[in-house]
Amino acid sequence: MRLVAALALVLAAGISRADRVLLIPLDSRPAAGQFAQMIGRIAGLDVRMPPYETLGRFTSPGDPIKILEWLNQQDLSDVRAIVASTDMIAYGGLIASRTNDTAEDDAIIRLRKLLEIKRRSAKTKLYLFSSTMRLAPTSTRETESWRMTLAKYEEAKDKATRFNDLEARATVNRLLPKVPAKALQEYERARRRDHDVQESLIRMTARAGDVEYLVIGQDDARAFGPHVVETTRLRRMADLFRVNDRVYFCEGVDQDANVLMSRALVRETGWVPKVRVVYSDDAAKTKIAAFEAITIEKSLREQLLASGALPAEPEGEYDYTLYLNVPNPSPERFEEFMTNLKSEVDQGFPVAVADINLGDASADPQLVAGLMENARGMKLLSFAGWNTAGNSIGTTIPAANVYLLARRLQVDPLVREVAQREFLLHRFVNDFDYHRFTRPRAYALLKSMGASKEEAYGHAFDAVNTLVEADLGNYLSSTFKDQLLGKHFFAGSTEYQFTDISDIKIFLPWPRAYEVRMDFKLVTQPVTVADK
Repeated sequence: MRLVAALALVLAAGISRADRVLLIPLDSRPAAGQFAQMIGRIAGLDVRMPPYETLGRFTSPGDPIKILEWLNQQDLSDVRAIVASTDMIAYGGLIASRTNDTAEDDAIIRLRKLLEIKRRSAKTKLYLFSSTMRLAPTSTRETESWRMTLAKYEEAKDKATRFNDLEARATVNRLLPKVPAKALQEYERARRRDHDVQESLIRMTARAGDVEYLVIGQDDARAFGPHVVETTRLRRMADLFRVNDRVYFCEGVDQDANVLMSRALVRETGWVPKVRVVYSDDAAKTKIAAFEAITIEKSLREQLLASGALPAEPEGEYDYTLYLNVPNPSPERFEEFMTNLKSEVDQGFPVAVADINLGDASADPQLVAGLMENARGMKLLSFAGWNTAGNSIGTTIPAANVYLLARRLQVDPLVREVAQREFLLHRFVNDFDYHRFTRPRAYALLKSMGASKEEAYGHAFDAVNTLVEADLGNYLSSTFKDQLLGKHFFAGSTEYQFTDISDIKIFLPWPRAYEVRMDFKLVTQPVTVADK
């Protein structure tokens, strides 16, 4: 194995602590913005977002006009990159992009304004990401009774249309009367508008030269559905305009800010991380993970390339190993996988772990148990195991890339090491403890109160928010004590230890218990002779 020896080149193009990145996230959920901020902090970067209240909350859209005003007021002289969700700028966020409340012309005008603001600074690069609309409408109390019927209808219609599948056609005829006609009409109008706007984004990328890179992410999907034809058309258009080196397609969208944060940093230095991949079961490479439309192997490759990395050649040199826990590995293969993973971590090799063997969006208990032994999880480059395969992979890879890059740059080593541990602790507590234990308890409380788990307000929301704060707070404190408290680490030539966790804030950002916002700081102090 080789760690890339391009230190002189990288240092010459090093990241200044004064540099900023401006992030316009997909919405106000932690996964959409907080994760990318934490990854940027590993490299010592100040990643700033618009005021929280402008980002919207669940079905209340963000405010694109105020966000553009905020962006226009920024001094771009020390801004190395703008990473922006086109769905936030065009419609007010991901949820708003699934509705037909914004006219196409208004969406295009807002996006053009974004380009105008960027043109004020030639050194500031613009990275955009856009979501291809998912099959199902947003899960709310209003859509609860028919949303999945609509999704199955659209899936069957695509199969019947493209393959003349008689069984699928029968499904279409059976399901159509069960979907409210107005809801279906609004859904399909929103799809057409979103697709037209994505075509305009490709034209903007080709014509103006203002866009450094555009990622088109596929929101939750399946192998069949209107998104398949839409993506095929967009890929052909990127080929036609000869921008397929700057327009990229990935499964998932919530992680795209992470992916572009990585790309904005690593590609500017000229370093291209090479990643060796180890699967928990090679037989799963050609399978399609839940909520995705392409194979696991192809999805992984897309995330790697979009992040600025490359898959290592077989038996070739690499910078780190990505251990990928696939859905339902065979017991024999998983045991071998865990043995090799533990061995590499224990020997101090650079290892990242992505878990896509997700049960109800929770990380795999067997994998987590193995990583919690001897505090192995805190020795990883990065870890993620949340929601979908694309989300997990597209969080693990960027964090690993940026951490290794930060080690090669003139970044404050204490800032780097603490920020990396904070993100690791955040991921294990959020991706495992919250989804495995706290969220089910929150859902049970809502059920006992006669409230919907899709949306909760008033007393029901206050009660579940209080439960989440206390329950997850206990898991955070316990995991910190087990994995980090008193542990020593080096930052440069100085030895430090973790002594406390402070500034803890835990709350539900949206009126539901599906995701949680968790903030904290790790406290350290230098190790003295008396500590040894």
